Amino acid sequence: MHGNDQPEFNEIEVLTQEAQDALARATAADVEEDDDDSEDDDDEEDDDDDDDDDDDDDDDDDDDDEDFVANLPPFLRHRVEKLKDLDKERDAIRDGYLKERAVLENKFADLYKPLYEQRRSIISSTNVVEDQTDDYGEEIAGVPGFWTGAMENIETIEELITERDNECLGYLEDIRCNEFEDCLGFTLEFEFKVNPFFKNKVLTKKYDVPNLLIDDEPILKNVIGCDIEWKDDNCLTHRSITKKQRNKKGQIRHVNKREKLESFFHFFCPPKLPSMDEMDEEQADAIEEAFDHDYDVAQSFRKYIVPKGVLWFTGEAMTSELEGIYENGESLLLPKDFLNTEAVPDGSPFPKPVEGSEEPECKQS
Repeated sequence: MHGNDQPEFNEIEVLTQEAQDALARATAADVEEDDDDSEDDDDEEDDDDDDDDDDDDDDDDDDDDEDFVANLPPFLRHRVEKLKDLDKERDAIRDGYLKERAVLENKFADLYKPLYEQRRSIISSTNVVEDQTDDYGEEIAGVPGFWTGAMENIETIEELITERDNECLGYLEDIRCNEFEDCLGFTLEFEFKVNPFFKNKVLTKKYDVPNLLIDDEPILKNVIGCDIEWKDDNCLTHRSITKKQRNKKGQIRHVNKREKLESFFHFFCPPKLPSMDEMDEEQADAIEEAFDHDYDVAQSFRKYIVPKGVLWFTGEAMTSELEGIYENGESLLLPKDFLNTEAVPDGSPFPKPVEGSEEPECKQS
């Protein structure tokens, strides 16, 4: 040391090298121990079931972490333990944030409810007032086709709706989204008038999402649909068909089979996860895709249809979404004024020619 007792550069370099050597020794020891464990495991018979294997894997991971820290030199081990303590304190603070945010979410959800009730009253009202007549002078009530119109303006939902579904959805009175009190999930509710299709007054779909308040990829803990009590011959998801079958003796018999139909109402019967033993990679990918699409539909209702139903019904929300893309600089193909009707004459995406100018000659090579 010289002057202000500051270490010389070469002394700092030596200390750094010592720390690096210590880490290398700890890592090497950890790797050797893993190799020894691996050799021992090869000599043992695997008689445990899958659940036991998973538990063992988790224990091994914990042991590996502990072994790594234990093999560090004392001066580094102490610092790493301190860093882990800081990480735990940070997690505790985040837990507090999520609890306070859940309280805030519930507070404002309660403020929204009266507005949604008024909306429901207007949409499904049976009270006819003076101005509720159409161009032919016929009295109308409420806003016919409100929810169907809004749903059909969101492609994720629209692609699920068939022509027969439209008739049934005409009886839809209200769509609600009730968040769990702890904000770790939500329930969608679809309320219907008495209709010729099913007996249920309300159809529900429940999602348990532990990380709902975190901007991470959603973790679906559970998805629960509901049983639809279809009335005779009005089931929209399946139909019964009779087929003729001939046995080996040439005798013919009639067999009733249940055939699946395309329908939005399959949404209330979520995908089911088969046993991992029964799935290959292709099936696993298909199941994952089914759950992803199902959750996308649910979020379309939760984030768009429920809070902004009227703007999706009028189509204004579609324009707003596109304008938001332009403002964020995400569109490189279309000019921003493409959405302006004045800039799109006669439905053409091309601007009007300048007055007095000649149309350019089309030349082909």
